[in-house]
Amino acid sequence: MSTGAAPAGDQQRSAVLKLMVLAVGLGIVAAAAASLFVELIDLGQQTVFETIPEAMGLETLPWWVAAVLLLIGATGVALARRMPGGTGKGPLTGFHFDNPLSVVPSILLAALFTRVFGLVLGPEAPLIVLGTAVGAVVARKAEPQQRQAAMLLGGVAAIGAIFGNPFVTAFMILEFAAMGLVPAVILPAVLLALGAGYLTQVGIWNLPGFGVHSLSVPGLPSYDSISPGDLLLGLVLALIAAIVAVAVRMGAVRWARFAGGRPVVALYATAVITALVLLVAEVGFDVGPTLILFSGQSGMAQLVGETSAVAVLVILVAKAIAYSAALGGGFRGGPIFPATFLGVAAAVLMSLIVPSASVTAMAAAGIAASAGAMLKLPATSALLGALLVGGGGAAVAPFAIFGAILGLIVRMAVDRRSADAAPATIPDAGAVTSSG
Repeated sequence: MSTGAAPAGDQQRSAVLKLMVLAVGLGIVAAAAASLFVELIDLGQQTVFETIPEAMGLETLPWWVAAVLLLIGATGVALARRMPGGTGKGPLTGFHFDNPLSVVPSILLAALFTRVFGLVLGPEAPLIVLGTAVGAVVARKAEPQQRQAAMLLGGVAAIGAIFGNPFVTAFMILEFAAMGLVPAVILPAVLLALGAGYLTQVGIWNLPGFGVHSLSVPGLPSYDSISPGDLLLGLVLALIAAIVAVAVRMGAVRWARFAGGRPVVALYATAVITALVLLVAEVGFDVGPTLILFSGQSGMAQLVGETSAVAVLVILVAKAIAYSAALGGGFRGGPIFPATFLGVAAAVLMSLIVPSASVTAMAAAGIAASAGAMLKLPATSALLGALLVGGGGAAVAPFAIFGAILGLIVRMAVDRRSADAAPATIPDAGAVTSSG
């Protein structure tokens, strides 16, 4: 008995060591690939929405130019659908760490056209696909369980490159593990992949990194003392933000049903819907397209600086419509960043309607509630709410926590009455340490 246990133990330790080494290598390569993909998208957006309009003599981007760009984006995604895999599964179905390599080019091309041409989706889902592709290539000759583990590690490192803080992704994977979607045995390797990937952003020694993406809402004042009034308003705001996020998702689910039978029509219809929203916002309320298009990361500072409650309400409604249409209309991207933008918009609106309310505390509650309702990951959502307004002080933490829980409660209440709930999709990485 004892003589047989020793080789088994040695084999397990060897498997753990191999997994750790693999995590470091995959973390570096996948995070670097993700950073390059993000840089490509940023360059594309700058060229399409700034350089070309300036060359045309346009000081600001009119809605009709944005409409043409949206139609070009729809055309690109329609072409990507003709490739093997047909752009894979949409963002409503969760995060996927198990896409076969044959599908990856179509997904990334669709995501490129979606993001570069201004559709309202975030970067996180395509980055996961890119990272899993790196893992699949590296472990292409390994056993299925080991290959799945490599794909998970690559996807984790890739998405970690966009959040600006590796602990957001770590919390997400911990929640997946708590739900039984990821084996706990792989968590140390996940953390190692995130740490190695973060080195590609911050750099080491004299080697510069790709740069850390700022995970914050700029322009928020500090918040050091919690008042009962703010706490009550924060709960109300969180409830509103959660309802908005759930409404966006429900609309997207219904739109996705239509898109399932008429995918190309839905792509162009989504572009037209978004263009009409831009027309109403610009002509009727003097709100430019850049606050409504994109994932919302770059528009946070301008949003916080708005002084008109009507303008903020228009931005909130317009963004919600465009986000819902893109989410269910066949485009490819992630659901997280537009959801956080909606939370901030709701917070700014509340602070303008009730001047005594702290916009910082409201933002923490709104971000967490909106993310919680969209993702059903309360710990990750609370961390997002706290980090995005982290410069405001530690007192925002309760607002983020309460907001995330309220968002989850609202989403669960809706899911009980609907068959549309779609849990995050993650491969079973298996007991990789015991497979040899």
